[in-house]
Amino acid sequence: MSRGLNPLNTMLVVMSHADNTGSGLVLAASPRAKTVLKISNVSRGFEIPNHPDLIIVPPRMNLYIKENLKINAIFNRYVADNDLYNYSIDESILDVTASLNLFVPAKISRSEKRKILAEKIQSHVKQEMGLIVTVGIGDNPLLAKLALDNAAKHNPTFIAEWTYADIATTVWEIKELSEFWGIGNQTEKKLKMMGIRNVKELANENPWRLKMRFGVIGLQLYAHANGIDRSRLSEPYKPLEKSFGNSQVLDRDYVRQEEIETVIKEMADQVATRIRKHHCQTGCIQLYIGYSLAETEKGFSRQMKIPITDNTHKLTEYCLQLFRKYYTGKNVRYLGVTYKKLVYTEAVQLDLFSSNEESVSQEKLDKIVDRIREQYGYTKLIHASSLTDGGRAVKRASLVGGHAGGLTGMDIKNMEDEES
Repeated sequence: MSRGLNPLNTMLVVMSHADNTGSGLVLAASPRAKTVLKISNVSRGFEIPNHPDLIIVPPRMNLYIKENLKINAIFNRYVADNDLYNYSIDESILDVTASLNLFVPAKISRSEKRKILAEKIQSHVKQEMGLIVTVGIGDNPLLAKLALDNAAKHNPTFIAEWTYADIATTVWEIKELSEFWGIGNQTEKKLKMMGIRNVKELANENPWRLKMRFGVIGLQLYAHANGIDRSRLSEPYKPLEKSFGNSQVLDRDYVRQEEIETVIKEMADQVATRIRKHHCQTGCIQLYIGYSLAETEKGFSRQMKIPITDNTHKLTEYCLQLFRKYYTGKNVRYLGVTYKKLVYTEAVQLDLFSSNEESVSQEKLDKIVDRIREQYGYTKLIHASSLTDGGRAVKRASLVGGHAGGLTGMDIKNMEDEES
């Protein structure tokens, strides 16, 4: 829309910069580009065929975030704050149970009311933003999401409704298990090993057999296959365990161990800054190393319990220790560092292997570094190793959500990270 192009008729692909993924990754594609080129939002740059009408543009996350806020502000006019959930940069879930009659007071069926409200919201967004909204309607968030992904996007009206009453003709008709929300390739393989080949068979499986194989997740798979979702947007979700982490795809295969360790140091430092910002310390570190596609192995993920700390120096040493223990010299393309088992305290944990003065001094140093970076930006105070060829911190300082923010990008405070 910002380019004056029709979203439905234009062949446009948003592709990540080579510095972010090495070969470029399709982050978004217009409907026509997907149809004509037979690509998806996970295609690589080299997989896209040449076409004279194709427009390839870089991501502009700052713009996407700005527009996302505008669109959700429109949604917010139809539901209360607690009934609006921003699912992703381009999807939101609205619970209209309490507000449906305010906007569609006619004495008609609930199904008709929901469709009329969906059309109102579509028209509102189209009028103010020029964008076309696709709407999935359901008796719960799961059915609405399934209706969106599997039906609404293919309907001329861009609206589809799935209810409890028609699960047999909608949910059970999803052909591939991996196309069902919450089921990835690995889960699909495990289900097929149990003789479960589609969603209908999953829905009719013995739930206790699924629990024995997958644990609590097995019961969730069974419930979802039957269209059951008891979640309520207005009820705040409290995870059993919170963690902070950072992951990234390298711009090339890293073959030298010292270069890989440089990136691990940067990430250990960045995540340590985050946990201190949230006034907590970690008792467990997790390191994920993904190997290059040229390697025969995928990589490894290992974790290690540690004395609780938020000390950057100690956490860096623990991460390197874990890496050196399991690394076998293969080419690396993906890294992830996560701190778990969080304890919300600012007390300094003393140990027998370092002096009290050293621990207190390191704590003061970390806080000084945090304040300088918070005021002047991350790149104003970095380790010298980040300026070497293997360093990634400076290059990633202008990324937003792991992608280019636009012409100027944003500060490191908005770089790609994970919070779960």
